[in-house]
Amino acid sequence: MTTTRVFHTVPAAVLLALVVVLTGVGAFTGTARADSTRARTTTATATATAAASFPVPAAHRAVAPSQPAPEPTDVVQTYFSVINDRDFVAAWAIGGRQHIAGRSYDAFVASFNTVSKFDVTIVSVQGNKVAVELDATQTDNSHRHYAGTYTVVDGVIVAADIHPK
Repeated sequence: MTTTRVFHTVPAAVLLALVVVLTGVGAFTGTARADSTRARTTTATATATAAASFPVPAAHRAVAPSQPAPEPTDVVQTYFSVINDRDFVAAWAIGGRQHIAGRSYDAFVASFNTVSKFDVTIVSVQGNKVAVELDATQTDNSHRHYAGTYTVVDGVIVAADIHPK
């Protein structure tokens, strides 16, 4: 059975980052959903054939490595988009497992139990480091604010330095 999700049109690099990372680690089994502030809505089903033309982290590359990696800002925005969609498998693949070393997937998912939504603001980008400010809306509608950096390599978040503001 194939499930099709609707997503808003996003820059190609954002969609590519999501599809590539999921396909590259073997977690992708159907369609991907990503949101953007763009108004036009499109339905898409990502397939292994489509993924073959996208950049994949070097450790998982199945195609020519000459493809450029997605922009670090696109990776961070996609990461929070899939978290907001409660797609924790995608978030884990995009960087959850790398930047919370020592924690299991279940602990990663549980860390979002009290968060209903993240609003992310990109403050600056220096090479592969993306400085962000996060507004985490809690399930009780209160807010917690965070700031810090995410380090992105080959379309994957490999480190995070995030602290409460």
